[in-house]
Amino acid sequence: MQKDIIRGAIESGDPNAAEGAIHEIDLQLHSSTNAKERASLLLNKAAFFGILKRFDDARKQLELALEEAPNEADVRLVFDFISGSLYDQEGLPDKAFARLTAILSTYAEQLRLPAFRSIYEDIQQRRAFDSARVGKFTEAIPILKECLSFDMKPADRSDILSNLGLCYSKLNNYEDARDCFLQACKIGLTNDWEGQVHFLLGIAYAHLNLLRESKLELQLCEERAAEYRLPRGKIYRWLSAVCKRLGETAQAEHYARLARPC
Repeated sequence: MQKDIIRGAIESGDPNAAEGAIHEIDLQLHSSTNAKERASLLLNKAAFFGILKRFDDARKQLELALEEAPNEADVRLVFDFISGSLYDQEGLPDKAFARLTAILSTYAEQLRLPAFRSIYEDIQQRRAFDSARVGKFTEAIPILKECLSFDMKPADRSDILSNLGLCYSKLNNYEDARDCFLQACKIGLTNDWEGQVHFLLGIAYAHLNLLRESKLELQLCEERAAEYRLPRGKIYRWLSAVCKRLGETAQAEHYARLARPC
């Protein structure tokens, strides 16, 4: 039962579940005398503190885990992985990318083992997202494409495709951007990406001279701008430009007026 609670908390990433898992870990630590088992429990505890955004507590548990089993390569690998993941949770993608990239070379042999496949895939997904976040779009693309070969939940695959579409869009490769966005839409967009994907898809269509499709996407963004947290001014400017190219002069002027600051 205790292991089920801990596993469930890891899979859900829910703060309430994390609190319960920490309590269960403390109970197990109280009765465990095996150094490697204790180190593993402390590493899990650190991960749960990360979910709770208690980063100082998380790093304290990491140090305690390393003290329990300082010569265990498996423990050191998970120690470094969680350390890198904490940077992601703190909103420091540059530091996360550097730490996670170092892991790939330091633990190359271990990461080829089936037991560590899930950690390798997690590292690659994080590195891909971190690259895109800091504007390294060219570097992000091959990592994102590798991630598409992983077995993952539909929502995770949709996020990978959305990120890949963003990278292509930023590099002015609008055809590939469109294809990625459409694949993500077919799977189902996640809340974090829905507005951005529809807006970028509208822009991609405009660059590909698919003006009717562009207008439909941009009008959807106009209707749901508040929900999508999109800047109305940018939407109106694009709608004005697209309508002008369609020969819809009155609508182009209408959107141009809306785009002007009050």
